[in-house]
Amino acid sequence: MKLYIGCYTKQITEELVGKGDGIYVLDFNPSDGSIRYSDCIPATNPSYLNISSDCKILFALEENPIEEWPKVCSYRIGEASEDRHLELINKQELPGSFACHLSPSKSGNHLIVGAYMSGNILVYPITSEGCIEPYIHNVTHKGNGPNKIRQEAPHVHFVCPNDIGQFYAVDLGTDMVKSYRFTDDWIKEQPEENIQVDTGAGPRHMVISPSGEYIFVFSELDAKIHSYKKSNGKFECLESVATLPKDFKGVPSGAAIRMHPNGRFIYVSNREYNGITILSFDKISEKIVLIGFVSSGGKTPRDMNIDPDGNWLICANQDSDNLIVFRIHQTSGRLSQISVNEEIKTPSCVLFGK
Repeated sequence: MKLYIGCYTKQITEELVGKGDGIYVLDFNPSDGSIRYSDCIPATNPSYLNISSDCKILFALEENPIEEWPKVCSYRIGEASEDRHLELINKQELPGSFACHLSPSKSGNHLIVGAYMSGNILVYPITSEGCIEPYIHNVTHKGNGPNKIRQEAPHVHFVCPNDIGQFYAVDLGTDMVKSYRFTDDWIKEQPEENIQVDTGAGPRHMVISPSGEYIFVFSELDAKIHSYKKSNGKFECLESVATLPKDFKGVPSGAAIRMHPNGRFIYVSNREYNGITILSFDKISEKIVLIGFVSSGGKTPRDMNIDPDGNWLICANQDSDNLIVFRIHQTSGRLSQISVNEEIKTPSCVLFGK
């Protein structure tokens, strides 16, 4: 199985200094959890990656300021026998500052990109060969939040397609998850499906339950999971659950949220805590239950991902330059550290392929 790792290759902020080389391609053995380096495709700050549903096209963004003319890129995924596993198809301009997330639509006909610093969303058509065409929609959010340092303006941090022609945009700066529908000709916000997250929470990422009935939003500024249930076309807030130990004294800094394929277990990473919190969702009571905590095995766990079969979780520790492989216990959801890989510098995204 292939594993793709995004990273930072140059300085973003005073604290975040990229040391990586590009998009890393690794071989992951799902039998024992071992990782072997395969290739690295040069790229500039490919901080987030995503993949087509057929695992034939990989998409990457360049997380750069708009003054540096960032691009969004597509790559053909080659066969194992080929010398270079990723072949660049094309690039398109990305008129957004410090873009940090992208995802193909469920139909596979469009690519949606969220730009953090400029607070805008871009929609690009994708050809059947994986070529990204010029963007057809560019929507900029408005508003701010109570945190004058982190919420001084809109900050789109995550885009999440739902069904054909619909997606959600998670905005840390305005404490909102906005819903959109679009075609090639128009894009329209659906205010009745918007989610107003707790004031000052700073929503960052989200997951949708396999049934599509529940949404779980993970907020960066308070490190809480906010759960919602769709009823009569609107989302009802069920609860907000803290994910840090009660004795944690640092500043909350929630990062990634992932849901196990069984729809029961939920995992979140907290960067200042340098840990992963394990939880479960009880569909009968509609309550989130804390299972436990585990060290991320490094510093600043920015991203993590679960393999399609739900047996493994891999965590990318940005500031300690390592990947940690955990085995997922199928009955309890708990994690056991299996291996460490220290070949990747400043990792920021973990993506499973075929």
